[in-house]
Amino acid sequence: MAQMLMSAERAPLDGLLRSQRSQLSAQKEAYGQIKGKLQALQMAIKELTSGTGLSSQSVGFSAEGYASATVKAGAANADYQLYVKQLAQSDQYSLALDENWTVPTQGVLDITLDGQTLSLDLSTLDSASGLTGLRDAINQATDNSGVQASLVRADGQTHLMLTGSKTGASQAMTINLGGGNGEAAFTELQTAIGNKTQLASAQDAVIELGGAGGLQLSSTTNTFDGQIDGLNLTVSKAHAQDEFGNYTDAPLGLSVATDQAAIEESLKGIVDAYNALVGEVQKHTQSKEGSSAALSGDSMARGLLGRLRGTLSNPPDGVSLAELGIKTDRYGKLSLDTAAMARLQESRPGALEDAFTGAGGLLTRLEADTKPYLDRNGTLVQRDRSLQSGLDRIADRQEALDSRMNKVYQRYLGQFTRMQTLAQQMQQTMSMF
Repeated sequence: MAQMLMSAERAPLDGLLRSQRSQLSAQKEAYGQIKGKLQALQMAIKELTSGTGLSSQSVGFSAEGYASATVKAGAANADYQLYVKQLAQSDQYSLALDENWTVPTQGVLDITLDGQTLSLDLSTLDSASGLTGLRDAINQATDNSGVQASLVRADGQTHLMLTGSKTGASQAMTINLGGGNGEAAFTELQTAIGNKTQLASAQDAVIELGGAGGLQLSSTTNTFDGQIDGLNLTVSKAHAQDEFGNYTDAPLGLSVATDQAAIEESLKGIVDAYNALVGEVQKHTQSKEGSSAALSGDSMARGLLGRLRGTLSNPPDGVSLAELGIKTDRYGKLSLDTAAMARLQESRPGALEDAFTGAGGLLTRLEADTKPYLDRNGTLVQRDRSLQSGLDRIADRQEALDSRMNKVYQRYLGQFTRMQTLAQQMQQTMSMF
């Protein structure tokens, strides 16, 4: 009975708190979802405005295997013809020695590369370590400026391979041996150096721009960075030449062009993010028959959409939204007209980029519109804090109600306990008569 009376007393209060909690929770969740969509839109805009975005270009080649390239900002759309005359190489020598060769007890081995000399005192090496010890000593020398030593076994001999780590004509290697005492191991090494085989010669990469006999460009590596304005070109195979140095293949065609597909994909990402935001706001502000939307009476979400739509309806001077390839439907959502966009790109190069990302451009202003809502103390952050404070107050009221209702229950329980005790006493008294 005490429980029933207490439950009847608290039921209206529980219902009120439950209703308030449900309403605030729904609003908090709705604004959280809207914030997520707005952040996605802001990120899509930043990705486009901070990168090549609307000035995307692509590089194409007439044949595969000869080169690859990337385009940098400022590159002009153009077509080139070129030959890869030679690739960049480093010096490489082979010294043939007997497998059982031992390190001389005296002598200094000097290897000069890139103007720096590696001087190896052979007397500091373990004589029995042989070619393996010499290889390791070269590779581990503190004054090694880029000489890589390795061993190759062929035809009953072991070849000490010495290779420069850097390419280019300036990376020629010299090898000298001095200070010996005439012992056989020293003489064998000296003979191997004198009879060394050059397997590769240090040279620059060379291309001929414009075809055979054209403008010659060289690079110490296989990458030509900026020599063709705005282009980073890496060559990987030389064109075949006959015994007279004439090319036997057609020149390589290189084309730098606007990447219309990449531009459309970048804008599609923003359009999709904007439409997702519009859909999210509409979902939480437009009530359906029989149910009320969480933000149906809240002006902030509608104000956000109104602000963004106001920016979109005011494109930069000299161009309309339709010319930019942006269409709006009756629900306020956007779609891309790629044909109109391509026409603008062709008739007025640069106009699309200026209209969207230039000073006062649409995307520049749209990004600015998002900041007051998403900043650290922005509107959405403050609204979330306010809703959370409301939920915290309801939790406090619920806790206070639980405490008060427990006291009410204890009071009712005490009253009924006393009544029951009194009834039992009266029954016992009556049984005496």
